[in-house]
Amino acid sequence: MAKEKKEQKHFDGRVWANILDFNVNLDSQLISKSNFIFGASTLILIFVLNQLLSIDTLNSVFIVKLPLIILLLGAFISALLSMLIILPKIRIFSKKDRIKEDIFYYKNISKFYSRKQFNKYLENLPLNNQKIGEAYANQVYSLAIHILPFKFKMLKISGWTLIASIFLSIIAYGFVFFFV
Repeated sequence: MAKEKKEQKHFDGRVWANILDFNVNLDSQLISKSNFIFGASTLILIFVLNQLLSIDTLNSVFIVKLPLIILLLGAFISALLSMLIILPKIRIFSKKDRIKEDIFYYKNISKFYSRKQFNKYLENLPLNNQKIGEAYANQVYSLAIHILPFKFKMLKISGWTLIASIFLSIIAYGFVFFFV
């Protein structure tokens, strides 16, 4: 019997684009959800401010205003936290470190003298599997370690803050209605 040759397997990098695309789509979904929470929180905020600034509410005692104040604070905190997801520049809680050699990052792109020079670099990139692998790995790693967990955390806190404030204001309204 002849010996069968073992097929050598190597990583050719075609999977990098799919991994990056999956994580980018996940990031887009998080931004869409935070846009919804921001819109809902803002509408609630405007409604509650209108109610609190009405003549009838201004003349009432604090305990009657308490359900609206709870809802106002919850909507404000929820809107603020959802903004931390939407606008990455104001992510004050993020501890993200950028990889200096990340060719896809805009600050590293702007280091090239001209568009022509950057284009020349990109033309040679597919010929160097190690460089393109590192570029994709940097993007995937940055999304998976620094960006997505932060956005998931803020979305979760933002959503639960809004829901909790709605329920607490309903309970406070029931307390005021039945006992005051």
